[in-house]
Amino acid sequence: MAHGHEHEVVIKDEKFVMTAKDKRVSMILMGGGLLLALIGILTNHSEHEMLMKRIWANLLADGYFFFIISICATAFIAIKAIANAGWHTSIKRIPEAMGTFLPFAAAVLIIVLIGGGSEVYHWMHHGITDPTSPNYDKVIAGKSWYLNQGFFWGRLIVFFAVWIFITRKFRKWSLQEDIEGGLSFFDKTYKTAAFFTFFFAFTFSMFSWDIMMSIDTHWFSTIFSIYNFATGWVSAITIMALTAIQLKKRGYLSIVNEDVIHDLGKMMFAFSIFWTYMWVAQMLLIWYANLPEEVTYYLDRTKNGWGFHFYLNLALNFIIPFFGLMTRTGKRNTWWLSFVGCILLFGHWNDVYLMTFAGAMKDHHGISHAPGWGLMEFGFLAMFVGGFIYVLLTSLSKANLYPTKHPYIMESALHDVGV
Repeated sequence: MAHGHEHEVVIKDEKFVMTAKDKRVSMILMGGGLLLALIGILTNHSEHEMLMKRIWANLLADGYFFFIISICATAFIAIKAIANAGWHTSIKRIPEAMGTFLPFAAAVLIIVLIGGGSEVYHWMHHGITDPTSPNYDKVIAGKSWYLNQGFFWGRLIVFFAVWIFITRKFRKWSLQEDIEGGLSFFDKTYKTAAFFTFFFAFTFSMFSWDIMMSIDTHWFSTIFSIYNFATGWVSAITIMALTAIQLKKRGYLSIVNEDVIHDLGKMMFAFSIFWTYMWVAQMLLIWYANLPEEVTYYLDRTKNGWGFHFYLNLALNFIIPFFGLMTRTGKRNTWWLSFVGCILLFGHWNDVYLMTFAGAMKDHHGISHAPGWGLMEFGFLAMFVGGFIYVLLTSLSKANLYPTKHPYIMESALHDVGV
């Protein structure tokens, strides 16, 4: 028996029951969020063009944030599969359930791109690549081989289709494994995970360029996709930890021990540092080179009211998790881990908010002014949080809370960090 886990471990079916309170909270968040957003829209006194930009930017930021969280949950399953890792098996159903939100987030992004693409993306403006048009932009025209509607929609549909298909396959095989046992589904997951990880590495890079980096069409960064991945990855890990903690508080996930929670806390700590390295390295390289076409990205995000969000990023996504999760106690105290986790999630939402809004909210003179957080921002965020919680808990209620016949389930149940 592993050190520190001398109690008997019993692998059994364990079903989560979604209570009326769970549904009510989700519905209140969605309904209340929609109401707040509508009040924010109706009481907004900006000119029509800027109001529409703000609405579409909100939907884009929230849709993108929850999409990258969901796809990074699938990436978590794939990476752990090809690494033959066993410690996470007892909480594996949580990232599987998180992945079921992918189609909903994808639908939001498609709606934004169809309905508000020209409001948010400069490269989608009419005549932008036509030399005879008054809207002609030489820089954007030079990128039109990549940023054109046909190629853009073609690759986006392929990305969504493959990612959602493989996410569903992972979950389907995991559930079938509970019924039939054996190694066939484990082997299928391993082989598919190897393909997915390779495919994801390339396609997520392009996806982040398409959806987020192309908002600032003149600008580019070679590490932008890694920085976006870090945002989604640490947010996904944090939601896994928060969900596992809440389920254990309700008496579920009996085989998940404190060492599994500790390892999730270590990943939150480690990847907060990784995110900071990517975020600061990108900024410092651009600052040091001091090239006009590059520094404009950061000028837009540190002036005209954006400085608050810029420096808040560093405080919420690095300083607080670094000092808050540095100690062993900080990673094992579930109340403290949950508190820091909530700060981290809000911090990374602010990160995506800054990425989106500073580029999208530009006036006729190309100057970006921070609208500030209002009823619209918190309303749309509450809607997405409520929707995500509802889908997550509904998915969890449809299967055993952990894969009872997975070959590594006992390894996870007896997991010991060794200290």
